[in-house]
Amino acid sequence: MTDMAKKVLLDVMLNGRFICQLKYDGMPFPELIDGKVVPVYDSEDMARFVFEKRPSLRGKDIRIEFSSQKA
Repeated sequence: MTDMAKKVLLDVMLNGRFICQLKYDGMPFPELIDGKVVPVYDSEDMARFVFEKRPSLRGKDIRIEFSSQKA
């Protein structure tokens, strides 16, 4: 597994409250920032992933954050 193909944990929030944590293994796009290659994830792809796993959240104003815990 390369550095770019890591699983990350996503915290899903609704109205400022924690709803669930999901393990996301989508492939980030490498982007050059300040001379370093950093992973950049597609927010629309992450939202589709969350709605696929938790269909009851579809149409609600959710916030997706990267968890501070390691996957």
